Amino acid sequence: MKSYKWTVAESLLPTFENVSREFITETLYKILFSKELPNFRFAFMEEEAIAFVEEVLNDYIQKYDFYQKESQKILQTLKQKNENAKLPVMIVNNYRKFFELLRQFYEKDIELFFLRSGMSGFQVYEKNNCFEQIWLRATPDDFHCPEEFLRKQVEMINDSTFEKYDKETCLGSMSFLDNHILCVKNGMARTWDENSRQIEITIYDKKYYDNKELFDRPHYTLPVIRYGIFEKNGNKVCSIGSIQDKTDSYEKNNLSKKVERAKYKVNVGVPEEDTYKVEPKMLLSLSIFINMLHKEGINEIEVPSLYVLDYDYHIRRNLQILSTFEKEWTDEKREEYPEVYKRAKYHFERAYKKEDLISEIKTERLLLTFRRLLHHYPNGHIFSYPGDADSFMHLRIPSVESEEDINGKIFKEMYKLQEEPKEER
Repeated sequence: MKSYKWTVAESLLPTFENVSREFITETLYKILFSKELPNFRFAFMEEEAIAFVEEVLNDYIQKYDFYQKESQKILQTLKQKNENAKLPVMIVNNYRKFFELLRQFYEKDIELFFLRSGMSGFQVYEKNNCFEQIWLRATPDDFHCPEEFLRKQVEMINDSTFEKYDKETCLGSMSFLDNHILCVKNGMARTWDENSRQIEITIYDKKYYDNKELFDRPHYTLPVIRYGIFEKNGNKVCSIGSIQDKTDSYEKNNLSKKVERAKYKVNVGVPEEDTYKVEPKMLLSLSIFINMLHKEGINEIEVPSLYVLDYDYHIRRNLQILSTFEKEWTDEKREEYPEVYKRAKYHFERAYKKEDLISEIKTERLLLTFRRLLHHYPNGHIFSYPGDADSFMHLRIPSVESEEDINGKIFKEMYKLQEEPKEER
């Protein structure tokens, strides 16, 4: 186990004993019965596994007598053979491997928490988030083999392919966008996100980019690429879980207006049917990321088509969104801060009861974006669609040898920009 320069309570250290205890006594009850989280069942296939769970619970209630009712409810549910047919079932074939891989993921999550938050002490809520929310990334295949799902998550969270971009890196200026400055950074996503890592792409106003004394240089953020890299059959594969727009669209500055106008240039020469439900900014982010993958010799990509728990998660999250908004914005506060309330209401309405749109963006629109990408990288091909072999779209895009391998003026420019040697700015 790693030693930390930060503070982690002994009971929260990433040991097998701690992880199995915390998951069984805290997380398991929430997954099975909570109204805030999407519920699903566990089917432990080894008799020894149920005995292990029971032993952990018995040890726990000896210390905390109040937990007897919850403990009995957990065991009763796990021992039921006729599970609720309406709920997904996660089939655990090797419980020790399951908890060991969860421990390994949690160990790296602790490290990333400190790097992301800047805190000196580890927080219980991050442990809860890790154990409760990693399952939001699971596809139907993963529910049948959670050990493989966790093994893959461990490999992806520990991957260092893009660590050279952990510090924001300038790629250069974009002529199609009035020579404003393009930068990329390898960022850390959250446990509720589709992958543990994300590529953050920022466009800076050229007038202010070199003025590092400014606290917040005028900029525009392109959609982030949530990704994970793992090895399969001796080759690196990139799993791209989502492309998400993180911009604050309430107020548009001059740069954001320029980007919103210029983005449609990516559709020049493209048949109209190939622009259907494809957001140009997401396509632009994706092409920048594909070029980054090519520089690392990565050509194989997988795209999930369905997250089992995602829709239910967003339905349940509506209650939290509404409750937080109503608690924050009392009648008195609305009258006192009308402009701030107007902005808050705008963001509330963009998030509340949007589960259908979110589901479409993460499934249909994501797959359409990749299909459209092949118009610009014509040497690439899809060799497996969701439902053929598993729940993923699998595609291969060979590394580009020259701009002649790319269709579209904007995409050629992005390729050349990323191929040119960079000067320090």
